Formats: sequence, structure tokens, C-alpha cells
Amino acid sequence: MRFLVNHLSTYLYTPRTSIQGIFLFLTYTAVAVTAFAFLPASAFLFPAAGIALGGLFISGIRLWPFIFIGTLLACLYADLSLLMATSIAVIQTFQAIAGAFLLRKMHIDPLFRRYRDTFGTITTLALVSFIAPTALLAWYVLNGVPVSAAEWGRGYVALLFVLLATTPFVLRWCAKPAFGRHLIELIETLAVFAILIVINYFLFIGGTETILGIPLLYFIFIPFFWIALRLRPRFVTLAVLITSAFAILSTLLYTADTELPQVLFETETFLITISIIFYVIVSLEEDRRLNTNLMRSQLATLENAIARISTESKAKNDFIAILAHELRNPLAPIMSGIDLLKLKGTADKEDEELLEVMHSRMGTVRRLLDDLLDVSRISEGKISIAKERVSLTDTLKRAMEATDHYIKERHQTLVLKGFSQSLFVNGDAVRLEQIFSNLITNASKYSDSGDAITITLLKKKGTARITIKDNGIGISPEGLENIFTPFHQIGDTERTKKGLGIGLALVKSFTEVHEGTIQAESKGLGKGSEFIVELPLAENT
Repeated sequence: MRFLVNHLSTYLYTPRTSIQGIFLFLTYTAVAVTAFAFLPASAFLFPAAGIALGGLFISGIRLWPFIFIGTLLACLYADLSLLMATSIAVIQTFQAIAGAFLLRKMHIDPLFRRYRDTFGTITTLALVSFIAPTALLAWYVLNGVPVSAAEWGRGYVALLFVLLATTPFVLRWCAKPAFGRHLIELIETLAVFAILIVINYFLFIGGTETILGIPLLYFIFIPFFWIALRLRPRFVTLAVLITSAFAILSTLLYTADTELPQVLFETETFLITISIIFYVIVSLEEDRRLNTNLMRSQLATLENAIARISTESKAKNDFIAILAHELRNPLAPIMSGIDLLKLKGTADKEDEELLEVMHSRMGTVRRLLDDLLDVSRISEGKISIAKERVSLTDTLKRAMEATDHYIKERHQTLVLKGFSQSLFVNGDAVRLEQIFSNLITNASKYSDSGDAITITLLKKKGTARITIKDNGIGISPEGLENIFTPFHQIGDTERTKKGLGIGLALVKSFTEVHEGTIQAESKGLGKGSEFIVELPLAENT
């Protein structure tokens, strides 16, 4: 044996492949010789065909010479002529190569973890089963031997049965020979196979047809369903092989020669149906199990990611809150000092203007810090509002007063429409003012000097519609998608660098807290923008 392995390794194969080839040759030849010795020729049964196809798929198509030589030796052992033996060897080898090639071409997983693997295997076996019967039919026709279509059909069914009973078994058990089972699972496996064997024995060997008036044939489905739904593809292939062995052995032992072809045909048809049904069932169950495990794995990954993001978000919010508080503390005396200097007054015009600029800029810094704190509170769900009946007209006027210095600084004008109406909402006056002041500031910021900003107040089907429109730089379609995202700014200009990009995010959050909606519209860059806020009106408005 060692000499043979070394010889093959030197000229054709690696040591591993040589061992696989020799093992395939010995197994295949032993089964083929046994089939020729004990199975009648009229049965058209050649179980070694499944070993050949499965072996070439698992170990590689290049091992085909082992199949050819094994078939040739088995045929010569059966006293067939050299020409006939060679022809059968060529047919069986080509059939195994074709089947293995198709399975590899379809990337079949021999573990049958997806239903496509099972369907692909069944389809392949159904196709290659045409090869041997058709070739033998051609052989008989060329040699003047009369043969009927029924005989070809029996040959096809017999070969398909053999391949379905043996090939999946070879593929599944050779692809992953080792397997683990807990004690309970092992007991379950042994018990269900014991039941299957007992039913097979009484059904096929013992001749028992019914139990309590129920056909015994129906009982065979119980262990099959149990194996398919509980024990996975490996043991379904074993169950099919065991049942096939009992059924064929019973048919060969207890059927008269004159009836054997027809009874074998019916038995093989039944076994083909059983094998296909439960191969499909177990593959669907395996696919479901695999998808469930994948979903659980992805869910665990998602939960971990959410937990990590939540932790990081909390750390960020804590940092923002601490930063804002720490920065506000030194701002208080600075603001107080500026206010005192303004109260004392100064005769110098430049000093007075400088104090105004300082007061304005410090107010901007304080507003930004307040916005940062609000973002932190909103992220943690700590924002609260004190709802009361609020006049929208008064709120808009206070927002315009709060932003008046921005408008004057840029020599812009506010155009008001619909302010003669008395519209009321239930909300927090401070937060509502913050919504509108942020929108007005935003419109002013992105408009040119001297531009007009239009503020419109309308009543529309139980809601108040407030529109703030400018003729500024506009917003691109891509920008509109993220316009309300925190820390997102439009473009990369000097105007965008004067803020943190959180004003519109706060506007959206405060609007939603008031059960309202906000949307941004723009026809494109350079065509201005329009922000529309809709709030539910208070009763009796």
C-alpha cells in the first residue's frame, strides 16, 4: 500500500489525494463486485454509481481513473466480455464525471444547509440518470438486441433511485465525517432510528400490512418527519439509505421473478418520492435554522452596536453639558462687567461702539452655549416644556425683537404677512420664541446685505402655518436631506463657519415637542429657501 501511494504521489497525485483515490477505488470496487454478485441483472441496480459521483465531487474529478479501473475490474469479475466491460466502465465513469462537474458548477454545499443545494442536487441526479440507460439502449440497438421503452424507463428509475439513496449520503457524511451530540441528543437519535428500523422490519420483512386497521406504511412517516425536523440532513440521508435497503432487500427476496421488474419499479418510485420529499423538508428546515441563527447573530451585533453608540452618545452629551456649564461660569462676570460699563456710559464714541460689539458677541456666545445645553437635554430626553395658551403674533414679534440686531447689522428688512390674525397655540412661549428666532437668524445669515425676509402667518385646517422665506444662497437637494441633522452645515463658506450647525436641529426638536411639523424647501442653490412650521391651534381659536 505504501509503495502504491508513493508511486502515485510521484507521478500523478499528492499523498493525500493518492490515499483518497485508493480508498475510493477499494470502496467503489467492493460495492460494485457485491452488486454484480448478488443483484439480478434485470433489476438494473448499481449502488456503486452514487459512490462514484459523490467521491469525485468530494475528492476531485481528477480521480476518475480509479472509478474507471474499479468498474472494469468489477465487470471482468462478473465474466463480462472485455468490450462490454470497457463500455460499461466508460459509461459509469462519464456519468460520475458529469454529475460531479454539474454539482461543482452549481456550487453545491454538500452539508445541504440551503434548500438550493438540495434542489440543485436532485436536479443534477435526475439529469445524469439519463446517461447510463440511454447509452445501454444505444448499445443494445447497435448490436441488434430488442429493447423496449419500458425497459429504458425501468433503467432510468432504478438509476435515479440508486443515486438519490446513495449520493446525498456520501456527500453529507464524507464532507464532514465527525459530529458531536450531547447525551440526550444521542439517546434521541438512537431511539428514533430504532423505531425506524422496527417499522421497516415489520413492513418489508415481517409482512405486517396494518396495525389497528391503519396501514403500517403510514407509520414510517413518523420517524422520517422526526428526523427531518430534529436531526438535520446527515441523518435524513441515513434514514433514506436504511429504508431503501429494507425495501429493496424485501422485494428481491419475496417477489417472484416474473413480477420482479414491475414490483421493483413501484418500490423504487415510492422510495424516490419519499427521499425527495424529506430531502426538501430537511433542507427547508435547515435553511430556516441557518437564517434564524444568522438573524440572532446580527441582532446581537446590532444590540452591541446600539449599546456602544448609546454609551458614546451619553459621554458626548455629558461632555457638552459640562463644557457649556464651565464656559458659562466665566461669561457671567464678563457680561456683568460689560453691562456696568454701559450703565456708566462713556464720552468716547468708539468706546461706546466697542461695548456694543462686545455685548452683542457675548450674547451670541451665551446663545450658542444655551443651544449646546438644549441639544444635550434633547439627546437624553430631558427637555421639558410648560404649555400654556400662547399668542403666535406676540411670540413672533418677540422673536423679531431678539434678532433685530442681526437684521439691522446686515441692513435687511422683514416683510410681515397675516399678522392681523389672532392665532393661539398651546405651548411653551420661550421655546416657541426660540424656534422662530433661530429661523429668522438662519434666514438672515444666509441672505445678502439689503435682502428682504418674508414672515407669513396663516390659519390652515386647525393648524397655524408660519413661513419664513428668504432670497439667499438656497439649499441643494443633497443639503435638504440633512438640513435638520445636528452639527450639519450648508456648504463650506465663511457664513457656515460662524455657527455650530445646531440651530435647525433644535428648531425641529422643539417643533415636534409641540406636536408640530417643520419642512425646508428650496429650488436649488442661489434660489433662496423657505422654512414652513405647522403647529396645532389651541381650542376656540
